[in-house]
Amino acid sequence: MKITYRAAKGVGVYFIIGLMILYDAVLIFLINFVNSYEIYNLLKFTLLFLNLYQLYYIVICGTLKYSMDEDNLYITSALGLKNEEIPFKTIQMYQSSQGHIRGVKLSGYGKNKFAIGRSFIDKIGNTYMFVTSTKNVVYLKTDTANYGLSPENFKKFTEELEKRRINCFKWENRLSKSISINKEPKFFIPFIITSIVVVLLALIPIILYLYGKLPDRMPVSFDTRFMAVKFGTGKQFAFKQMSYGILNMGVLFCMYYAGYIYSKYDKRYSYKYIYISFIVALFYFIMQIRILCTFR
Repeated sequence: MKITYRAAKGVGVYFIIGLMILYDAVLIFLINFVNSYEIYNLLKFTLLFLNLYQLYYIVICGTLKYSMDEDNLYITSALGLKNEEIPFKTIQMYQSSQGHIRGVKLSGYGKNKFAIGRSFIDKIGNTYMFVTSTKNVVYLKTDTANYGLSPENFKKFTEELEKRRINCFKWENRLSKSISINKEPKFFIPFIITSIVVVLLALIPIILYLYGKLPDRMPVSFDTRFMAVKFGTGKQFAFKQMSYGILNMGVLFCMYYAGYIYSKYDKRYSYKYIYISFIVALFYFIMQIRILCTFR
């Protein structure tokens, strides 16, 4: 027989919806006032991505449930967006806390009043957070991961854990001080690929200009419909595109540094910063190729 516990009521859904409205208002305002093809499309992509990202967490936060049967603990949400199955035999112990969560958010939303996503919790370690309210939080330590839950019926939930010989103990997980992500393929390979894209973005127009392969008259500015609104010389076009390459080099090194900082909490989450840099560089590179194919 399966026992189901609702997640405690909290402010998470309202908080994310508020952020979504704020971000949408700012981005829509900017989209309606910019007159640059590159920035216009970058803003549209950002708007779409943020809305999908926020809707994902709104659904999880608003429909989260915890269920138990004889063998497993289940963490589920509507639309199957979250469907975790944790065998009781893998749960070593649990501990509880109340109030402010002490730690670093790695992904998702929330911290003080709720937390949905991934966090490094002080003394507990990397934790998958399914916490809709910080009034009463249960932390589970398993063989492979930690989980944070906030059942509405906290007392009954912990009693069920005790019945299954899962006892309440304190444990401590310290940060690793010796972190090296440079040799990690999931970090190193995207970094090299992004570096190549950035170098090509900066050098291709310059090489074409030096070898006389660019027309004397090239567009240097476009409206939102990809219509040229300002023309310049081939040299001006080449140096403007090179400036985009230099800009992306700065983004790449910033993302590299951010990834290095976050790697001490979780290597897997440090990789995402390089992917962000890759997406931005690829966007500018595709725009450059399109311009060259259209006007060269």
